[in-house]
Amino acid sequence: MKCQVARYLIFPLILGACTNLFGERRPQRALAQADYSAINQQALPVPLQFDYSEARYIPQLVAITTSVAGKQFDQACINLQQARSVNDSSLLAALHVWCLTANGNLSAAQQIMQTAVTELSVDQHLAYAGAVLNERIENYELAYSLYKDLYSVHEDRMTLLACARTSLLSGLPAECIAHLDHLLLTEAPSSQQMMMRASAFAELQRYAEAMSILQKLLADWPEDPALLQQTSLISFEFARQADSVALYADSAELLLKLIELDPQNSQACLCLARCYSANDAANEAIDAYQRCIEIEPHNVEACHELSDVFAAYNNKQQARQILQQLLKQPISASQSKETNDKLRALK
Repeated sequence: MKCQVARYLIFPLILGACTNLFGERRPQRALAQADYSAINQQALPVPLQFDYSEARYIPQLVAITTSVAGKQFDQACINLQQARSVNDSSLLAALHVWCLTANGNLSAAQQIMQTAVTELSVDQHLAYAGAVLNERIENYELAYSLYKDLYSVHEDRMTLLACARTSLLSGLPAECIAHLDHLLLTEAPSSQQMMMRASAFAELQRYAEAMSILQKLLADWPEDPALLQQTSLISFEFARQADSVALYADSAELLLKLIELDPQNSQACLCLARCYSANDAANEAIDAYQRCIEIEPHNVEACHELSDVFAAYNNKQQARQILQQLLKQPISASQSKETNDKLRALK
């Protein structure tokens, strides 16, 4: 990682030193208005887009935007290094930070951002690049503050969506809902937005409303298996947090749909068994636990919980058999110890 960072930070200095060997740097060739007009900035987020006055003395922007459009962020960074070695600006620094972040080189992005904030004028370009970087490194509160400031200056849809996302991650569910409500004024909600809204309601302990949103999600997108898996498993978490008989029943319905689509999903079977157990449906819980163990014989949680169900109904022989079978599976030493402890407690 250190070598990667050094490559991004030292390269512009080498270029500058080589230029100085031959005397003063020559001014950049001005970018013609026609060349600027031909630049397609659609691949850039709105806060990183630029006008002609910013682009006039940066002819490399043609190559930079072309590379970004093709998601060739390594090449974009090379072009940005060259441009910044001649005449740096907040636009170039912000694009550099953003491209490095997109390429996963977060250490280099952080170092460039720290230098840029110190040496350059902080404008919307640097603020946006900083917001994206801070969100990526999970500094959600600072990211949210930057996104919110940016949105107050320029009401851009993607920035508003970022406000909703980072406010939720910052533990501000009411603000997330407010941002999502604002989005509803201009567009129908996406599945991503509805999932965020459900999570925000759950954070506010409004679990019934959260569950209703999940049910609507599946009604609106019935043919999306990935969404079904995500939604059904989250529904169990909502039911567990609420500890509600009604919500466990709702979650069980969604989990059954997932198991029908994906019969080998052991996690869904385990969650379904827990829903049944919470609602005192012992026979259904046993069936779901046994199905989970058939799929995944070394599932320690399922085996322990099924053993507990049998023990609760005074069937200690069956409870012991389940634990003895588990000990034959490739489980860790700590799991073996815990299982043996449960076995001893059944005698």
